[in-house]
Amino acid sequence: MKNFVALMYHSLGDHPGNAYNIHINNFKDQIFWLRSEGYIVEGFHDFIKRRDTNKWPNRYAILSFDDGYKSFLKAADILNDIGFTATFFITKDWCKNRKNFLSDLEIKELASIQEIGSHTVSHPNLTKIPQQSIHYELFESKKWIEDIIQRHTHSLSVPGGSINSKVIKTALEVGYKLIGNSKEWWNRMDYVLSSNVVNRVAIRRSYSLNTFKNIVNININFYLKRRLRSYLLYLPKAMFSDQQIRMIYKVLFS
Repeated sequence: MKNFVALMYHSLGDHPGNAYNIHINNFKDQIFWLRSEGYIVEGFHDFIKRRDTNKWPNRYAILSFDDGYKSFLKAADILNDIGFTATFFITKDWCKNRKNFLSDLEIKELASIQEIGSHTVSHPNLTKIPQQSIHYELFESKKWIEDIIQRHTHSLSVPGGSINSKVIKTALEVGYKLIGNSKEWWNRMDYVLSSNVVNRVAIRRSYSLNTFKNIVNININFYLKRRLRSYLLYLPKAMFSDQQIRMIYKVLFS
């Protein structure tokens, strides 16, 4: 296996206004399709273990969830029932201070069937804070999780996908072994093994099952459109008016 896809979810539920809130039935359709197609679906921890043995399935996908929503428990039960694993990345301050996020007891419950990983303490853009703050965000969140679940975690999801060489270096020094970003592209195995960084595609509420299949099957048209959209989002606002940007999006992505 030379290439594989990493899928990133956030929450499950029925909130149409939230682009990342996936209806539970759609999630089941996607997961059951992966099983019917013979995919081995695992989290970051199992990838790390496979890296040591260098034994890779022909059909393989990495699965993760970001932020720390209570609906992680529903997702974990669904995955556990069909023998899939995932990594559930949690943000310390959000779990401590926000409704609909996991409590310490729920984190323990989740850790009994799936892997818990770090999504930092406060969900900052790690590329825009001082080195001391980067270390704090990565070290303290890891320690907090390990104190709750009473075992080590070596998986990190960087908030917003914001990552650079300084963030990677600090993460590896703190003790993380695999880092997830939000770059919507597939993964080359040799790159992941050398960089310890995984590209992840965010699954959106609006995606049909056919779109999901295109993601997993590495349909180049899907990925090129996502890459082009990403570039357009970062163009200086001065270059185009909001109306012109909306027209460009309509032509390219409708």
